[in-house]
Amino acid sequence: MSRRTEKLVASLDALEAEFRVALVKELRLCAAGWETELFLVSSMRPDYWPPYLICETADELFAEASAILALRAQLGVDAEPCLAADYRDACVRYVNFDDHHRPGPKQQAQLLLRQLGECG
Repeated sequence: MSRRTEKLVASLDALEAEFRVALVKELRLCAAGWETELFLVSSMRPDYWPPYLICETADELFAEASAILALRAQLGVDAEPCLAADYRDACVRYVNFDDHHRPGPKQQAQLLLRQLGECG
């Protein structure tokens, strides 16, 4: 492994660790009924929704997740499961109105917390 690749892997590890800490904190709030717009990313918000329905936290987390996924793709590890992809998928599902079985924000947060072993 080249020195450059080693630095990218270390950077990815640090980004993923920071992302997990930040996301778990927000997931706990959402699961408790606070920050229920956690999965409402501005770039995916339906046009007919009121413009005041935005969540800066969701936008920031989504940007971090996108950066992580781009770095993973660059390193060739994008096929492995990761929290950034799980969060991205939850955001996409949140605005998929064709999915009549999609969970609400509290349930989605609880599901991700269970998946991470962070319940309790």
